[in-house]
Amino acid sequence: MSESALTLMRITLKQICISLLGFLVAVITGLFFVRSPAALGAEELIVRFLVVSTAIVAVLVALYPFVSLFRNKPGRYLLWVCLPGLLPGVVYYFFLLPAQAGEGMAARQLQSELISDRSSNGIIEVGFAYPIYTPTLEVTNRELFTRDVNVFLRIVDANNETTLFRAVRSQIPGSSLSVEGTVRGMLSENTDFLFLPLRVPPVSRVEGKIVFIISNLNDGTTFTEALGRAYQAQFELRDPETAELLFEFPLTFF
Repeated sequence: MSESALTLMRITLKQICISLLGFLVAVITGLFFVRSPAALGAEELIVRFLVVSTAIVAVLVALYPFVSLFRNKPGRYLLWVCLPGLLPGVVYYFFLLPAQAGEGMAARQLQSELISDRSSNGIIEVGFAYPIYTPTLEVTNRELFTRDVNVFLRIVDANNETTLFRAVRSQIPGSSLSVEGTVRGMLSENTDFLFLPLRVPPVSRVEGKIVFIISNLNDGTTFTEALGRAYQAQFELRDPETAELLFEFPLTFF
């Protein structure tokens, strides 16, 4: 009989249950780590380290019954395998990540596409006589913790008059029907679109289409014409709580 077959025969029901429990814990914590980077990034470094370490140790515990070298030696397995398995998390969260982190936010426009009030290419007509501008932006968080940001579009015309548009929000106060609420409902099933506030994990970036409802074109002017006559058109990242300006960059036609 082969050595692997003998190993399986020596594994007790208790060890199998512990192994399955270890794999279950590893899967749950691993899914949280992969699917909720923004939520995890809002926690202190020690909490993030503990989450990752829990997944690593759970995997090692699940593998213990199959490691013949440490059979019936759980203390040595803990000392020589499990504890060293924590070192990558220590190095990353307490040395590499703080070294990578910087200050503030950054962003850039990836696409402008062909802006036309008669086309769905960058503009979506929704029956309200309002064009909807959907530029593709990349927003980067250089900091050590998750950051929430709002995105605005500021247009200054030749007369130095300013119009400020806030992108469509994910949660809209009130229950009454509104253009913003209708647009949010129409586009919410498409994962390409992002809604405010943007939640950006630490030392990471998010990319997607931001939605602006252009509601001030009441003189027959198209959005393209308004931008063509504008003295300045720029995007602004602002803190949702304090409205502090975090970053600004120009709107660009490609």
